[in-house]
Amino acid sequence: MQGYRDDHLHLLACAAARRSVDVRAATSIADLLSMIGEAVQGRTAAADRDAWLRAWGYDDALLAERRHPTAAELDAVTRDVPTVLHHVTGHVAVVNTAAGHALGLTSGDVLVERQDLLAAVPRDDRSATVAGVTEVLADLVAAGITACTDATHTNDIGALELLAEAAAEVPSVKVTAMVGADRLDSLEDLDFGETVLSSGGAADAGAVRVGHAKVMPPHDDDSAIADLVAAARAHRFPVAVHVMDIDTLQATLDALEAHPPPPAGTATSEARRPMPDRTVPDRIEHCALALPEQLDRIARLGVAVVTQPSFVTRRAQKYREQLSPTEQAWLWPLASLLRRGIRVTLSSDAPTVPPDPAEWIEAATGRDIAPAERIDAETARRLCMEAGADR
Repeated sequence: MQGYRDDHLHLLACAAARRSVDVRAATSIADLLSMIGEAVQGRTAAADRDAWLRAWGYDDALLAERRHPTAAELDAVTRDVPTVLHHVTGHVAVVNTAAGHALGLTSGDVLVERQDLLAAVPRDDRSATVAGVTEVLADLVAAGITACTDATHTNDIGALELLAEAAAEVPSVKVTAMVGADRLDSLEDLDFGETVLSSGGAADAGAVRVGHAKVMPPHDDDSAIADLVAAARAHRFPVAVHVMDIDTLQATLDALEAHPPPPAGTATSEARRPMPDRTVPDRIEHCALALPEQLDRIARLGVAVVTQPSFVTRRAQKYREQLSPTEQAWLWPLASLLRRGIRVTLSSDAPTVPPDPAEWIEAATGRDIAPAERIDAETARRLCMEAGADR
């Protein structure tokens, strides 16, 4: 039986979320601080009392105060325990003063897209991380998912090798992993579509397929998109661009037009083999907000869209409060993409949303915001099936 495919998730982040204090149920900052304070008080072993604390899952838009907690508020319940509180999206974190000092900040702070700093937070050892990813892959199997694409922009060859080690334990899930567009040199001679094997693995077990070059625009700086696309083209990679708003989509489409993929059968350097005859489309990840004329450009460029319909239902309150009726009509397009002949796949963006195809289908067929973008259940199910947007 053909399985489902989650075409956009983050396996290492899913594993980390499983090992974090889960604060998704918090409806206010008081709730949030209570959960974190209980976790600090619950540490009994001396070694644990001084270890870093990682919490995950809050959404400022869904808290009663409609804001992020402050470092001072975290300090009140964590004291000297270095604490990192991750937003449910993974793109924002709040650190207390102790963690801020350890990371080289003058105080705790709200960090937006600061992976350069957060990379210094102590992590589990490799064996524990592999075990965590293995558990995540087993959960995918339980949900009927037999293939997935890891869309993490910080992936390099080391991350792919780690994922391959976990994939060897759950061979029933086919794993593709993107590589950061700024980290393609780490692959050395590996090309798009080739495989990274686990240590001692066979070609049919523990293999991770090399996916698109992931382009994550720096925070509030869409001008970098063109350079990242150009870097990916120099390595002969198709790109997958993170797009959440109209301005970023505009810059992405301009960059894709300025830097088209090389024709099949050509090579960009002597060190690389010719491009395969089969052309793989570039991808737009999310496409959360788009003007009709931008959708027309996506169709003309032959770009695929990998989207997450669950966001429409899970964040309905935020969208109704923060977006105008006109903007809501352009939110998370789906039917409009299909009418233009654009290739679409559905996904979760886990751990932000659970990897549950039944939820994606329900959201795609019954959304209240922009109901004109609803699709029928049969079509939604087909968009969840195993043939991904990187094939």
